[in-house]
Amino acid sequence: MSREISLAISSQKPVDLSKDLEKYACVAIILRGPVDNLEIGFIQRAANDSDRWAGQIAFPGGKKEDSDFSDLGAALRETFEEIGIDLLPEELMGRLNDIQARKHGTTLEFFIRPFVFYTEREFTIKLDPAEVADFFWISLNELLNPQRHINYELKRGEVHVELPAISLDRDPPLWGLTYMMAQNLLDVLKQQQLLEAQT
Repeated sequence: MSREISLAISSQKPVDLSKDLEKYACVAIILRGPVDNLEIGFIQRAANDSDRWAGQIAFPGGKKEDSDFSDLGAALRETFEEIGIDLLPEELMGRLNDIQARKHGTTLEFFIRPFVFYTEREFTIKLDPAEVADFFWISLNELLNPQRHINYELKRGEVHVELPAISLDRDPPLWGLTYMMAQNLLDVLKQQQLLEAQT
């Protein structure tokens, strides 16, 4: 299974924003399970006034520090610190498109770099309560389920906008940057016929 995922992701040349933006964060998209029922791991961020994405569904990760040996090292370190999962470099399948961060519809001067992992190991989840409220797995088939696809009304002061989202039976739904990264993954896997689009 890992070979098929690795080939699917390596078949795409990811968008690289590092030439235009200096600041960035690295996140881990963790997959597990059989090809017909792959699951993906999400976190729900803790309530924190200093976190611009507090309470939202996300992938584990964070900003690269000077002590990190590489972008991959940043994703591995942050994942272990936030949820206690000690990913191995050999579980790396590749990376997806860099995505420029946004807030209130305005692009920010940094980007997110997502790394994809596939694991067959079992883990004991150890959350950092200061950063993460929950970690959970959901089937990619559920992300493809049209009945879960909704419009999310985002209210920021006087501004109300509707954005594409996926209901994961919790509030808020999957939307924004994490939604876009998940869609990138689904598109790559569908192109390589590892997933079938549902109608």
